[in-house]
Amino acid sequence: MMKLRIAALVDSALDACVAAGLLPAGERPRVQLDAPKQAAHGDFACNSALVLQKQHAAATGAQKPNPRALAQAIVERLKDPEGLLSKVEIAGPGFLNLTLTPAAWHNELKSIEAEGAKFGRSNAGGGKKTMVEFVSANPTGPMHVGHGRGAVIGDTVASLLDWAGYAVTREFYVNDAGGQVFRLGHAVLARATEIAQSEGIEGCAGAPLVPLDPEDYQGEYVKDVSRAWLLSMPANARLAALTTPFEQQKEPLRKFSTDWVITNLIKEDLKLFNIRFDVWFSEKTLHDKDAITAAVEELKKKGVLAHEVLEKPADQKKADKTAKATAAHEAKSADAKGEAKVAEAKPDAKAAEAKAAEPTGHGDDEPVPEGKPLLVMKTTRFGDDRDRPIYKTSGEPTYFAADVAYHWDKLSRGYSRMVNVWGADHGGYVSRMKAAVKSMGGELEVILFQLVNLLKDGQPFKMSKRAANFVTLRELLEEAGADATRFFFLLRRGDMALDFDVALAKKNSSDNPVFYVQYGHARCCAILRKAQEEKGLTPKWDAAAMQALTLPEELEIARRLLAFPELVASAAEALEPHRVVFYLQETIAQFHGYYTKYKKTERVITDDAAKTQARLYLVWAVAQVLKNGLALLGVSAPERMQSDAPEAEGETAEA
Repeated sequence: MMKLRIAALVDSALDACVAAGLLPAGERPRVQLDAPKQAAHGDFACNSALVLQKQHAAATGAQKPNPRALAQAIVERLKDPEGLLSKVEIAGPGFLNLTLTPAAWHNELKSIEAEGAKFGRSNAGGGKKTMVEFVSANPTGPMHVGHGRGAVIGDTVASLLDWAGYAVTREFYVNDAGGQVFRLGHAVLARATEIAQSEGIEGCAGAPLVPLDPEDYQGEYVKDVSRAWLLSMPANARLAALTTPFEQQKEPLRKFSTDWVITNLIKEDLKLFNIRFDVWFSEKTLHDKDAITAAVEELKKKGVLAHEVLEKPADQKKADKTAKATAAHEAKSADAKGEAKVAEAKPDAKAAEAKAAEPTGHGDDEPVPEGKPLLVMKTTRFGDDRDRPIYKTSGEPTYFAADVAYHWDKLSRGYSRMVNVWGADHGGYVSRMKAAVKSMGGELEVILFQLVNLLKDGQPFKMSKRAANFVTLRELLEEAGADATRFFFLLRRGDMALDFDVALAKKNSSDNPVFYVQYGHARCCAILRKAQEEKGLTPKWDAAAMQALTLPEELEIARRLLAFPELVASAAEALEPHRVVFYLQETIAQFHGYYTKYKKTERVITDDAAKTQARLYLVWAVAQVLKNGLALLGVSAPERMQSDAPEAEGETAEA
């Protein structure tokens, strides 16, 4: 990256200052280069003289710091063997404004061609083993729109970290333990007795009807699970299955039902969304192998557990708030994951809401027992507002304990850095889990995502094909398409509510954000096709020809393209995928502005061979960077597109 090359020149000049006795030897802050607020101030601004002014004064024996004198010393020792710099100026109290030669930018454009589809990748993460855990929807029904936003954010964050050089694993935490999965199993049995009679399925004659409990899952998809369950066994075994009491077959029913939902609903939805997972981690395996007990023993050795009597918090209002966060987290229902209130009766969610409404002591499953010591994790040492119980007074593990065991398992697998993507209503749960992971020696970062409001032409929109009273992700994908859905979910920071206008997402016009970027890529491809078909020209870098890129807009486009790797690295560091969306929108807007401004005076394809070759290469570079950015977001980059509104300059509607 050009920025790194210029920073290296300044760093060498600082080494020379050390050798001259103008700065002390030893470690110093890395050279920082920023884009000046005004283009007239050059390409990069450097504050090293200001950062090191006290060290300079100490080394030279000056009575007070003089950053401009240090800046002058840096300039005098700045060696530029490649001739990258055209001007270096000292500004204000001691800033260095550095301006590059046009040739420096021209030459650097070769890196886009050299790296091709990999341009934008870096080794900023140094191969650090990192896990991104996202979606983790209950395996009890179809995914809804809320799951979708979390899925896209998590998937794109994982891609960002991968592009920035981290060793990334995508993990789905399957909540296949707890009451909700057994409610699904009972619903499957009840529906199976219904369809066995109504559909006359072989081997089911004489089976009594098992009533559907009001707290069972009510959706029509349950019938599909039930039908599949019946057909999965020999005909002569079906009657016995239908007449066996639920309590005697609840475990195999749970397993079949959750496996079917994962395979036929969740995984299929994710496939339509171009989202993959490396690991599907079963919560039940934690309980089967008694992972909580194992984690507790290890954490005792680390000295982060203790028996203590918890005091009732003074701030009961705050305690009630955290209790609600815990209740939502425990429920792990569709409500807990994000967006729409689900009409299906889900007992765990209802029980959690009722429990959250009751006064509680610590927000971890039950009121604080009077004078009774509990085994707690000392999360207050790591920033939490109170220590958290591992076991209830009954001896059962708290939900927090299961989360601790799960994250201990992640650490045991070598993931020192963990990223979790949660619905915003889990906000009250973040501090305790970050403190818990820190106490175990790991690093947890949590991305919270807010609501999605579905609109059509600015008005609230309800799909025609609805399950219960929430919109399934598959319905939205069928309506708006995977590209638009992914792009729209990333238009805002995750912690901001998002208005998703389905009608806008389907428009083939510049008003549609994803179409605007994709059409820009298609326009570049159309220009390249025209050059090939009419002139037999293909884009290639040529040092002499590139000197013809003299227009200010051309150099600015080159600078913007070459900033892409740094943009990706910074977005990965901040876990903010929307930065890539903004970059793509701003880049194509800049190109469109350049193209429109000079469409009658400085065309891409002209009789000037040098200008034509240089501009074709620039157009190709724009197309490549747009394609890479869209690929990072999981969005396609079509080479041909049809616009609803032809360009005013007289072009056809097709690019």
